Amino acid sequence: MENEQFSESEKMLRQLRMIESTSGIHCFYLGEVFFRQDMYDSAQTQYQKGTQVQPSFAYNYAGLGKIQWQNGKSEEAKTLFDNAIKLSGGKDAGLYCRIAEAYLVSDKKDPDVALGLLQSAQKMDPKNPEVYNLLGDAYQEKQDGNKAIENYKQAEKLDPNSVTAILRQGKLYGRSKNYPLAFELYTKAAKIDSMFAPAYREQAEVYYLAKKFEMAKAKYKRFLELSGNNMDARKRYASFIFLSKDYSEAINQIIQIQKEDTTSNILNRLLAYSLCEKGDNPAALNAINRFFFRAGNEKTKIIASDFEYQGRIFYKNGKDSLALISYKTALSMDSTKQEIYGEMANASYKQKKFEDAIMYAEKKIASGKSVNANDHYTLGKSYFSMGNYVKADTCFGSVIALSPKLPQGYLWRAKANTQIDKDSKAGLAKVWYEKYIPLVTDVEKNKRDLLEANLYLGAYYFQTDKARAKEYWLKVAELDPANEKAKKALETLK
Repeated sequence: MENEQFSESEKMLRQLRMIESTSGIHCFYLGEVFFRQDMYDSAQTQYQKGTQVQPSFAYNYAGLGKIQWQNGKSEEAKTLFDNAIKLSGGKDAGLYCRIAEAYLVSDKKDPDVALGLLQSAQKMDPKNPEVYNLLGDAYQEKQDGNKAIENYKQAEKLDPNSVTAILRQGKLYGRSKNYPLAFELYTKAAKIDSMFAPAYREQAEVYYLAKKFEMAKAKYKRFLELSGNNMDARKRYASFIFLSKDYSEAINQIIQIQKEDTTSNILNRLLAYSLCEKGDNPAALNAINRFFFRAGNEKTKIIASDFEYQGRIFYKNGKDSLALISYKTALSMDSTKQEIYGEMANASYKQKKFEDAIMYAEKKIASGKSVNANDHYTLGKSYFSMGNYVKADTCFGSVIALSPKLPQGYLWRAKANTQIDKDSKAGLAKVWYEKYIPLVTDVEKNKRDLLEANLYLGAYYFQTDKARAKEYWLKVAELDPANEKAKKALETLK
């Protein structure tokens, strides 16, 4: 179990339970195996069975209390924990550790209660390394890194051959971005026990934080091998691959897993996200619909990112109205996701709701979160469509400043200036068309816009520089051989 070979552990514990059918300890550890895999109903069944086969064994009541605490039923949990302590006579340090652990590993944490329990356990058994490891965890939850390290080191001192305390230290240093020290500790742990699977998972996590994704994947693969390549580990690996942004491999891993096991709706979530990132929009739509359908039936916890990706997938599939609904829901769940406003601006612009597009684009820019040239581009085009050419010109100026090699910024700034300077006497658009033309690499794709630019410049220079005017009119004729304006201008310029 500690090596996270959960399938093998479950098999052995079931055999032990058959041999020793009146012992509650095997039921308790089976419950622990399931709890560690987030299979809370199965865990509860095993703890409950343990109280039936051996009512005097306190640990299963602690397990049931942990389930109640996980489910948000704090009073019921406390009653079960108190019963467990009474059954043990209040002198079992290991039981206090199990109850303290419940307050540290569940979704709802209470490190202060855990500390009180662990301090009692410390008095009962001052040389128990597990007490100090859990004390370190509790202090870590309280953001007290110094006390956490102090307790992990004490655990290591009491049991120098255990990698657990060393791994916890490495994890703490990794979270604080002290990667060299984290790697040093993981190397030390590997020398003690090179077959301990969680060590490789923790190394993978630190490599991921350090943005060394290839090393991270290699370590996680080793973790998979040592943990028995069990299904739960494979699911976590797929999640890890997604987080490292290797979307193609994440898709491959999830598809392989789902051929054998379709129980995890979280994989449908990750599949939809990954397909979206890869641009496989119809498949992404199927996956996100499957995720939400099952989430409704199975009460999967839905998070803001689910609606964010749903909105993005709807938008990429041309469902702009639905996209806006999803984006708004995501923001209602997590108002910090200000970058969504940029996508809402794009969807509104596509629907010709230019006032909304302006509102959303301005909110995105004001947030300062991941602001890019596209935000100013959408804002500029929306102002242009509303007839506010001066503001549009300013926006396209920002596009140019942020992405000076992007042709569209110059093109649309030129378009805005042709509207500001309608008779072209001031030649406000000239400089922007001149900068636009050399940046275009695909002439066929941009023929219409190139034609527009050359027509403008040919007409502008016709009054001041006949030689340059001829260059532009010849380009117009090349782009559009039937163009009557070019024919007349070139006839005049002979």
